[in-house]
Amino acid sequence: MHTIGLDLGGTKIKIGLIRSGQIIEERELDSHSDKGLEDKLPELKEVIDDLLTSNGVLDFSGIGVSIPGIVDVKEARLLTINDKYNDAVSMDLRLWAWRNWSKPLFMDNDARCAMVGEWKYGAAQGFDDVVMMTLGTGIGTSAVVGGELMRGSHFRGGILGGHISLKYDGLQCNCGNVGCAEAEASSWNLPNIIRSVLPESIAEEYVDHDFYQLFLKYRRGDAGAVKVVDHCIMVWSTALANLVYAYDPKIVVIGGGIMKSADIIIPKIKQNLADKGWFDFEQLLIAPAEYVHASALLSAEYFLNQQEKVEEIC
Repeated sequence: MHTIGLDLGGTKIKIGLIRSGQIIEERELDSHSDKGLEDKLPELKEVIDDLLTSNGVLDFSGIGVSIPGIVDVKEARLLTINDKYNDAVSMDLRLWAWRNWSKPLFMDNDARCAMVGEWKYGAAQGFDDVVMMTLGTGIGTSAVVGGELMRGSHFRGGILGGHISLKYDGLQCNCGNVGCAEAEASSWNLPNIIRSVLPESIAEEYVDHDFYQLFLKYRRGDAGAVKVVDHCIMVWSTALANLVYAYDPKIVVIGGGIMKSADIIIPKIKQNLADKGWFDFEQLLIAPAEYVHASALLSAEYFLNQQEKVEEIC
């Protein structure tokens, strides 16, 4: 049966029609996440209805939602989120799905959803011990240990690796802490990162650059870009080492928009991790995500199938 996946990103919302681990068709909307989610629901309903109609789908199993926040998966309730879809904390999306389609809705954190997409359908298929890191606006993480997806008693298990504090006197993070991996090497804080890495005399030349521009200059050997990119890759490497120590995976999958430069990032991470610490990093498999932009969507099918199995047992 078909499934609908919703990936509520900070910049874009992706809507996918999924069947048997494949995205049949995908649509995309600007999210305007700072304005909340409620006003977006009528447009989402219209897109979902059109996806079903245009593909001749008369019935579907339900809706899986990926969102960048802490989610009570038992109740499909958003507990907390950082300046995106703030009104969603008080919303009952299961009720929305039931009223419109009489279908169940499952919701989880976006990094955890991306992990499931890669674990079940992508680069980590066949592995029972996996760590995933997504490099984008922030740093998302997730872990599978012994074939079980980590959630923890407060639904935070595995997903806050971007807020591992790497420098006690580091840059201010939007979580309130300082020196988090996100604060030291992610898109949302890039101007401050550039100013912290480069001399004041040249930093302003780069502060309006995004990672795409920095990697372009890196490939040309630009000294400033090389210094900033190498700094960020070292931060990602250090955060990744901490995740490996915590979860002891056989494979690490790295996704997110910045991984368009995977040909630079992965070899540098392997180089940074070689011969360090209490882990044989040379034996660790490090792979780019197979579905860089769609892994979170794919998780919808798996989660709804699991939900049906639990209900059958109960």
